[in-house]
Amino acid sequence: MHVTTPDSTYAKPFLTVPEQIRRLRERGMNCGADEYASRVLERYGYYRLSGYWHLHRARPEPPKPRFDDDGREIRLDSFLPGTSLANVVALYEFDHELRTRLGDALSMIETAFRFFIGHRLGRMDRFAHRHPQVLGAVRKGEPGAPVEPTSAYGDWLAEYDVHEKRARGDFVLHFREKYGPHLPIWVATEVMSFGLLSSLFDLMPQGDQEVLAARFQIRNADGRADRGALSNWLNSLRHARNICAHYGRLWNRTFDVVIDAPGQARADGDDLLAPLAGEGVNNKLYGVLLIMRHLLLSIAPERADVVDLAEFVEARSQKIGFGVGQLGFPDDWRSSPVWDRGFALDPSPMRAASLLDRTELLTAPQTRAVLTSAEPTPKAEPRTSEQLAAAKRGAQKSLLRTYLRYQVVIEVELSGMKHYPAFQFRDGKIIDALAEINKAFVTACGDAQPTLVAAALLDWWQTPQPRLPKNAAGSDQSPLELLGSVSEQEFDSAIRETNAMNNFVMP
Repeated sequence: MHVTTPDSTYAKPFLTVPEQIRRLRERGMNCGADEYASRVLERYGYYRLSGYWHLHRARPEPPKPRFDDDGREIRLDSFLPGTSLANVVALYEFDHELRTRLGDALSMIETAFRFFIGHRLGRMDRFAHRHPQVLGAVRKGEPGAPVEPTSAYGDWLAEYDVHEKRARGDFVLHFREKYGPHLPIWVATEVMSFGLLSSLFDLMPQGDQEVLAARFQIRNADGRADRGALSNWLNSLRHARNICAHYGRLWNRTFDVVIDAPGQARADGDDLLAPLAGEGVNNKLYGVLLIMRHLLLSIAPERADVVDLAEFVEARSQKIGFGVGQLGFPDDWRSSPVWDRGFALDPSPMRAASLLDRTELLTAPQTRAVLTSAEPTPKAEPRTSEQLAAAKRGAQKSLLRTYLRYQVVIEVELSGMKHYPAFQFRDGKIIDALAEINKAFVTACGDAQPTLVAAALLDWWQTPQPRLPKNAAGSDQSPLELLGSVSEQEFDSAIRETNAMNNFVMP
């Protein structure tokens, strides 16, 4: 057996617990009775507690330098007067409880993102995570050349494969036994680490990243979704979760991952997330709590776990005697409405994003492109091919505007981006029978919030109705399924004869 000598200059001697107590007392710490001090050091460890008594160590007196050559504050071995082991232990036990409670709140966010990412990708392909071309994680090459995944995807898949092979949950064993070794995306997200999940978000198509960022109202200065900020937030929460999982210190910690302020928060000093643009917040616990509060206002708006956490920190700081500023809390943090228990974000983006998951949707440019029946206004003089193409595009744009003006098309808007369910169009135009029904329902809804109207319309079109004709298997059909299986005339007759429109539920 080959034995190596450690390459280290560390030469401090090993100390027994009594020797540790003696050293602390020599340096000015009140350790209490030997029995108490021994019990504490054996339970928590000298090294672990040292992170909590660091700020109690004395500073050099002027004119001696206060900072070293690397800009770090110099602390002496001696303690400030009044320093006690009991106070250090109280700080440690506060941090332990903080870590536990933070981990619980983080788990809600992590669980939600496992669903949102898996569900979003699952609409594209059951095994989207194993198909880099579905994710768009491929290198651009010559036409006809074999698809080459990016190195980032290759690294991600290699790490994911390790997690998948190690997974032993009952649901995983069931899938393997019944279907084979590989898991579909909505199961795969359950066996990934938070780090892998965060990296998978970075591999998703840009449009899907933007939908998720818009769902949580993380916006750029122009109101569009800030997917870069959400990517950074997931990485920041991964880092915080790892600290909690490995019993690291949260109190007075400077986090390695600096939190990005979304573009809107950087542009508007009154934005709820504007504190993230300031140093001393974006790399401290307060910054983590602020993004957690923001995310949970969409995930579980009825919960106030993060508010409880902030108030817990404030209460313990007063009892133990440390400043909340050490954890990045601004002096005026209490004045932000985000910490009011009754505060709520606009629920429309969350609703709209959920609608985007329910059916195939087209963007406005994609919708205009499918409206091939639109004809340009004739002109006396002949057009070039370029002019004809431009006129065609103009006619398609005008036709979509007409549909919107007459309220015959379902539209879902999310962060300035408009989407249209693809099922509304056939043969280059809107389906006439569908358009008439949409208009009747929209007119009946009056001034109801547009996202709620869109949701009500989708509910009616997608919900099976027992009175409608059964499908070939004898099961109930939704109006949408019926529309896809019969002629428009037959559909229109079936809807009238069964009074199916009476089943519409007003928002």
